[in-house]
Formats: sequence, structure tokens, C-alpha cells
Amino acid sequence: MSEPQTVRLFLPWDEATFLEGAKIAYDYDMRHTWRRYAGWFFIALTQFGVVDALRHKAIGLLLVSTLLVIYWYGLRWPMRRRMLRRFFRAHPDAGKTLEISLLKEGVCVKEGCIPWERFSRALLSPKGYLLQMEADAFIYLPRRIFPDSETRNAFVAEIREKIPSVVKIDE
Repeated sequence: MSEPQTVRLFLPWDEATFLEGAKIAYDYDMRHTWRRYAGWFFIALTQFGVVDALRHKAIGLLLVSTLLVIYWYGLRWPMRRRMLRRFFRAHPDAGKTLEISLLKEGVCVKEGCIPWERFSRALLSPKGYLLQMEADAFIYLPRRIFPDSETRNAFVAEIREKIPSVVKIDE
């Protein structure tokens, strides 16, 4: 993409693709932000609460602590996934095939173009490329929508050049 050319990609924007991109963003953020350490602190306090409740036979504290541990280890992502599904289903473009144009100036989706300068971070994963603008605003381009590896490699070179923070992640 070094030469001035337009690459047109066609993204079938379905629920699975949307959730795939959201999961990449969620997992990365949980591993690389202060929320991870806050979560560890939260779990440590909760588990101390379980031990203290058992020692003092405080059934109410034991119940609350147990529910919090169950939420943290088992319900956190499923509850977020449910909220994301509702968001996706309410979106007017849900289930449509979107045409995405990759230009020298930025990324165009439908009528709007987003200049490269608006993207703060790019996550390169084995499944696709997540271009993040704000905390929860991103464009996810799965690897499978690129017509060939040459186009995909040119796109990766372009984002490495244009976006200030590019992180390669292994899932």
C-alpha cells in the first residue's frame, strides 16, 4: 500500500465477527491495563473474605464472597458478551456486508472516512487486525477478508507506518 492505491475489502459483519474483535480487545485490555491488577486485588480480598467467613461462621459474608468469586472467574465475559450481542443486534448495519476501502489517507467505511491519525492503537492478532480509536471504538478486520497475503502484508506495513502504537499479540 505504499503506492497510492485503494484496496476494497468486503466484510460480512455478523455477530461472530463482531464478538471476535470485541474479545481480542477485551483480552488485551484485561492483560495490559491497571484493571488486571485491580481485579487481582479484588479477588484476593474476596478470597480472604471466604477464609474469614469460614473461620467465624459468617454465612452472609461467605455467600457474598463466593458469588463474587463465581462472577470474576465464570460470569464476567459471558455477561459482557450478552451486552455486546444486544448492542450488535440493535445496530442498523448488523448482518450486512460492509465495503471497507483502505486508502493512503485512512480507512473508509460506508460514507465516512477515518484518517490514520485518529487511530491510537492497532492490535495484530492471528485472527485479524483491530484498529482502535477510543476506549471502546474500533474497527476489526479479520484476516480472512483480505484477498491475498500480499495485500494483507501491505496493509500491515501501512498500519505500522501510520499508527503510533502497533502491538502484535498471540492468542
